[in-house]
Amino acid sequence: MNISEERAISWITLNPARSLGIADQTGSLEAGKRADLVIWSANPFSVYARADQVFVDGGLAFDRMNPAYQPLSDFELGQPGFGLPAANVLQGAR
Repeated sequence: MNISEERAISWITLNPARSLGIADQTGSLEAGKRADLVIWSANPFSVYARADQVFVDGGLAFDRMNPAYQPLSDFELGQPGFGLPAANVLQGAR
């Protein structure tokens, strides 16, 4: 398909909001609507883009550069506990 990025963004934001009957609250950036948005490191359609900041209802919910706005996670990539002493691995990686 040959569509503009602007139209594609509308397909994944405003159109679903219309389908759900909540386009008066969300789906586009307008005064009076919920300010849920993501600031991307690159083109949001690129597989290399990362979320730099996430705002929910206008408040900062995630900031890649500020640990105070990063969620805690127990997810480990690779081999959990790799490099820890054996006693720690037996008890769990964390």
